[in-house]
Amino acid sequence: MEKGLVLGLLVGGVGIPLWAQPGWAGCGFPRGAGNLFFSLQPEIFRPRTRFDEGGRVVSAFSEFDETSLNVFAEAGLTDRLTLNLNTAYTFLENRFASGEDTVTQRNQGLRDVEVGLRYSWGNGDPFFSGQLTALIPPGYDTQTTPLPLGYGVFGYDLSGGVAVSGRVGSLPSFFDSCLTFRDYLGYPGNRIKANLTVGADLLPSLQTILSLDGDFTLGNGAPLLFEGNPVQDPDYDNLKLSGQFNWRLDPGWTLGLGGFHYVSGRNTSAGGGITGYVWLSY
Repeated sequence: MEKGLVLGLLVGGVGIPLWAQPGWAGCGFPRGAGNLFFSLQPEIFRPRTRFDEGGRVVSAFSEFDETSLNVFAEAGLTDRLTLNLNTAYTFLENRFASGEDTVTQRNQGLRDVEVGLRYSWGNGDPFFSGQLTALIPPGYDTQTTPLPLGYGVFGYDLSGGVAVSGRVGSLPSFFDSCLTFRDYLGYPGNRIKANLTVGADLLPSLQTILSLDGDFTLGNGAPLLFEGNPVQDPDYDNLKLSGQFNWRLDPGWTLGLGGFHYVSGRNTSAGGGITGYVWLSY
């Protein structure tokens, strides 16, 4: 069976052929020695509401638009050791009323570059994994722009994952989960991130994936300020539900289309958006 049909994050011998995982779901599976995976993911987010301090959905302070292209690559160094790289090029625009005028702010550039090394163990029922990821800022001056692309400080992630493949009825399926502790080496403070992902092959060339992501503060951060006003505040939480459909195109190509919606949160944007996927695995 061709590699394009095989779950790119599994090593041989698991026994159930699945597809390549999206980059954001590979917490527990190994990539496999000599296997490569590339992903391009455009995303559009136009929130017009937000979650307030009490978690209620209210009108947003401004009209904020974010369009990004996420780039993810992964390589299996051995059957158990996987190297990955993740970043995004982002376009930001923010519009708000100031007296009788409308002020428009814009910024664009590269987000933090994340370089991770994951080790997986187990025989596939399930796999377990641990990963260390370095968060590397591109070097922009975050103090002189009202729309910064990040916090501008180095950091790291410590992650643990569990993943298993199987069947739901007659459908080949998988489950992947991840828990991450994030530590910035500076003011943003610490965060806990969690992911639960399930997927199934509905047809030989059609896959569906559903994912739930949580991002929670540990309450020890301080805001990034611009002229005395907070422009990025680490005191926020959110819970995001995502779904997608994937179509396999031989050899090794996959196209996907999906969407996401923030189902709950605090001090952060509400609403949802759309996203696409272009994968290549070999």
